[in-house]
Amino acid sequence: MGRVTATFVACFAVIFPSAGLMPAWAGDDADMMASIVRGGRLYDNWYAETRERPPMTSHPAYPKQGEFSDDPKSNWQCVECHGWDYKGRDGAYAAGPHATGIVGIRQMSGADPQKIVTVLKNETHAYGGLLSESSLLDLAYFVSAGQVDTDDYIDPQSRTAKGTAETHRDHYNSICANCHGKDGAKIPTMPKLGEVARSNPWEALHKMLNGHPAEKMPALRVLDRQVLVDVLAYAQQLPGTELEMSILRGGRLYDNWRKEIGDHARTLAPADHPAVNRHPSYPIEASYRDDPQTNWRCKECHGWDYKGKDGAYGNGRHFTGIKGIAAFSKADTENILTVLTDEKHGYSMVLSRQDLLDLANFVGKGQIDMDFYIDPATGMAKGDNEKRKSYYTTICATCHGVQGTAIVTMDTLGRVARNNPWAALHTMIYGHPDEAMPALRVEGLGVLTDVLAYIQTLPDSK
Repeated sequence: MGRVTATFVACFAVIFPSAGLMPAWAGDDADMMASIVRGGRLYDNWYAETRERPPMTSHPAYPKQGEFSDDPKSNWQCVECHGWDYKGRDGAYAAGPHATGIVGIRQMSGADPQKIVTVLKNETHAYGGLLSESSLLDLAYFVSAGQVDTDDYIDPQSRTAKGTAETHRDHYNSICANCHGKDGAKIPTMPKLGEVARSNPWEALHKMLNGHPAEKMPALRVLDRQVLVDVLAYAQQLPGTELEMSILRGGRLYDNWRKEIGDHARTLAPADHPAVNRHPSYPIEASYRDDPQTNWRCKECHGWDYKGKDGAYGNGRHFTGIKGIAAFSKADTENILTVLTDEKHGYSMVLSRQDLLDLANFVGKGQIDMDFYIDPATGMAKGDNEKRKSYYTTICATCHGVQGTAIVTMDTLGRVARNNPWAALHTMIYGHPDEAMPALRVEGLGVLTDVLAYIQTLPDSK
């Protein structure tokens, strides 16, 4: 293989931390690391990195049915087909707006870069006339030597970094905070860093390793990999308080967005308001077809248990035949926003960007599996009805009364909790739209389930 310099050995110790052998093509180039990280930026957005104009026509291999088939700026990016986790159709891009059905690049890890250059130039990829030979080689070096198995660092289901948030907080505060700010919200032209790290941790890790195309963000590949994963875990905590508030508000928007936004005119739905008529997706044969105040509520189609036709709204006057939102739990925030604003849902007509983001955060990060806490057959809470009685008598009874009968404008609390325990638990967790009732999610679902069990023992009549 030839004599390898100490610097190059150090580079490959970072690139292949657990590998005992280096590829046959490795040579003795001390600049290999720089080539690999530039290749990572080319993979991200080659025309931004090279400061070239993107093609005017769509990539020949991008599927015509794909979400970005008419957007060459997107469909010419390598990442758009092969994913931030490099797994294409077998990874995070298996579904959603970025799904193309195209395989990833994992099988090319360790391949001869010259062979990869040949692939990049073929008719399928068509980069031969767009990238210089040096750029093609940088991209090939990244594909061969720069990929990481993201499953080692990020849980593919929960999207949680496999690191300890506080261990390398100092690295964030010294290396990252100068540009991103202590709370990750300093750069006005990008989403808050915490949102990016939570919704697409694979992108965040890729940029941490390789830098950002045509930007001053440094490539941190030379740092120990676990340090970067710990920093990613810390970034996922940012901004913690604001994210929690967003999730809680999103739960109230899901309940009744008209009340939560607090606009009296919109609540009354004047004639020029987009939500004055039946929601475009609410079935014409369903019970509340003539009541826009009801049929524009998210919960009315998708249910208090988030299962729609497959849950408590599988029959009865709330039945619509519409599926729930459980499949979007832990989904990418941008994917959820795309759904909320499509023609079927139409919420861009009535909700602000912040409203939509809060609602998306609830859908993707706030849902719970109600079956863990409420028996779906009996509707009884799976809690101890005496264990948290003091929580009810102190926190809840101030408004609802010791017997749950104090609020004259609503049914008795005991009857509500028995007839619709899913609505009761949702409201306990997220609060009530435009009301003083607090969100009690911070107390933990075990505690709230015990409180719900106690409430279900309260009387029916006032």
